[in-house]
Amino acid sequence: MYLHKNHLIINEITDIKEYKRALKEKTKLNLRRSSKFNVLAILGAMNCIKSEELSQNSGIYVCSEYSSILSVKKVLHEMQNSSMIMPFDFLNINSNNVSFYVSQALNAKGKNMLLTSDELSFEKGLELALFELEINEVSDAVIGLVDESLIGIPNYSKYISNEKSRYDKDYSGWLYLNQQKENSLCKIELIGNFDSKDQLNKMIENEDYDMLNENSMISFVESVSDFISSKNKKMIYIAMDKENKGLVFLVSK
Repeated sequence: MYLHKNHLIINEITDIKEYKRALKEKTKLNLRRSSKFNVLAILGAMNCIKSEELSQNSGIYVCSEYSSILSVKKVLHEMQNSSMIMPFDFLNINSNNVSFYVSQALNAKGKNMLLTSDELSFEKGLELALFELEINEVSDAVIGLVDESLIGIPNYSKYISNEKSRYDKDYSGWLYLNQQKENSLCKIELIGNFDSKDQLNKMIENEDYDMLNENSMISFVESVSDFISSKNKKMIYIAMDKENKGLVFLVSK
């Protein structure tokens, strides 16, 4: 599968008004009451796709590890203080609507979904997207990793299984892929699953590569962006959870 576009937003914690201001000239969607999570996802996806005309069978895959966590925190605070929960505050804790909003913003007509996991959410979503491209379930895949900064969650490091450097940032990283080689940036040649470090080592021992990101603090989106801008020709990216299980990707130019 071929990567054609990529875009990455990594900001220090930023007020939602700034993101809405950036979106104002990009879409006519009414986002006045929408959550920061939704707005961050839409902005990243639109910056990635830009003026690209998506096919009528495009798949939208939004991946996240903590979804609209700040909206959840706000509602819990209101409940603890016996305050009336405002309707839009309640609606914004439903993260499932984010892929619908992204589809609307991109005028995408195919399937859309949210995939969440506390570890490897993007890599698992990318595995699904690549499979659905391969079997022609979708013609294009637009996939993103979106999370709000956890700075607003007191002692957040106590609740996460793998403290990555991006968790204190607003994050929206996106890729656009299909099966067309022409004008592509790079190719995802191989994706594999492993259940142990020994199995991983056997999978890659005979592979030639000049760039390796192993159990990295950075996401696949960041790694592939660095790879595209480098002089390297072949990259291996390894995503591993706390049980030493995960996925390996081989990417080439």
